[in-house]
Amino acid sequence: IQNTHEIRSFLDQYGGLHFCRLEKKALDYRNISIDTRTLKPGELYISIRGENHDGHSFAEQALNKGASAAVVEREWYESDEIILQLAGKPVIVVQDTLDFLQQLGAWHRRRFSFPVIVLTGSNGKTTTREMIAAILSAKFNVFRSEGNKNNHVGLPLMLLKMAETDEVAVLEIGTNHPGEIAHLSNLAQPTAALITNIGKGHLGFFGTLEEVYREKTALFAAASPESPLFVNMEDPFLRQYPTAGRVSIPIGFSESFDVWGDYLASDKMGCVKFRLNDAVDIQLRIPGEHNFINALLAAAVGLYYRVSEASIKNALEQFAPASQRMEMLEKEGVLWINDAYNANPNSMCAAVDYLSRLSRSTGKRILVLGDMLELGDFAESEHFDLGTYIAAKPIDTVFLYGPESKAVQNGIQNIENTKVKAFWYDSHKKIAEHLRQVLKKNDAVLLKGSRGMKMETVLELMV
Repeated sequence: IQNTHEIRSFLDQYGGLHFCRLEKKALDYRNISIDTRTLKPGELYISIRGENHDGHSFAEQALNKGASAAVVEREWYESDEIILQLAGKPVIVVQDTLDFLQQLGAWHRRRFSFPVIVLTGSNGKTTTREMIAAILSAKFNVFRSEGNKNNHVGLPLMLLKMAETDEVAVLEIGTNHPGEIAHLSNLAQPTAALITNIGKGHLGFFGTLEEVYREKTALFAAASPESPLFVNMEDPFLRQYPTAGRVSIPIGFSESFDVWGDYLASDKMGCVKFRLNDAVDIQLRIPGEHNFINALLAAAVGLYYRVSEASIKNALEQFAPASQRMEMLEKEGVLWINDAYNANPNSMCAAVDYLSRLSRSTGKRILVLGDMLELGDFAESEHFDLGTYIAAKPIDTVFLYGPESKAVQNGIQNIENTKVKAFWYDSHKKIAEHLRQVLKKNDAVLLKGSRGMKMETVLELMV
């Protein structure tokens, strides 16, 4: 699929095309660049308009660096100056470059008939995705989404990387505005669908948990009637999803479900051991009781695609957390738990619960928290409620960063007789300076916040 003829077959169907000037040399449309800083010769450059930069400003630079062609929008292109600059150069002029990227990705995805498992949810998407990929890899060549490429730009870039050697795909999609899950689902065309849970992530854009539920379950609605739906029956919203006439696999903690797990114990690091379908015992390496249900969901996908329970056990027992998701580091007797990749009210409470249960015989339990973003009008109340939640837990000290986190401090201090000490600082550096003064051997420190808060910076300053 590496020639100009192939992309022309797409362009012939694409309704937003205005004109195309391509050389006869080979053009691999799957090798896409949207950033001239990382562009390699031969890649197709697509000019995407972002929040901070307009990719059109770099179109000529991309061509000079060896891009096979540049995709630009008609509104930008049709000026005498631009036409003159790009005269004789390979360009594809369209109405909307983002739509071009998305439809090209969807067109490429339709070339394949292997299973495409698509998952979303408020928490645990990436961890569950990686667990599923690890389990299915025991039997298949697995393609999976990379990093956080789960949005309107990232997903089509992932779709374009699917290849003939793949036997199954595991794709993650996310949302922060109504309608995105439906749109992304239509691009990905799932043959199986999974929703981890319904929580308060991006609550500022949706208003209520009911609206979050409607948004997330658009994935289930987009799947065909014969496509399996993996349903988390421990989630109060998802257990009510109407599955009549659908292929559904109920998953939870009761043996009445198709796939079920029996909690057995947690080790000193908070990693759960459970029994799967009364058949095998599995000791997770990733900490946190919330990862029990994530592992069950992943196991259910494996069982559906006929991966043996022994292979599922092996995959989950070897599975390690992804970067900045409950990563463990012990330095000079202090245990650092880096869960700084992202945060919302539900995942924050899960992290607080984890630290509260962590066995530290003589050491302190310390939280280093940043703001939870994208909560809109609910930001102050959700941060305050988090503070009151922490105040009732066996936490010793909380260090806070970000303007919204002042409400966490207020929530903690609002509870009489709480033993939790809370400090707010306006920089990562000041938190690190205070930590150096109080940290001792056997202490445990958990870092968490929304991605924009970069709470891992505190850890970098300390170690």
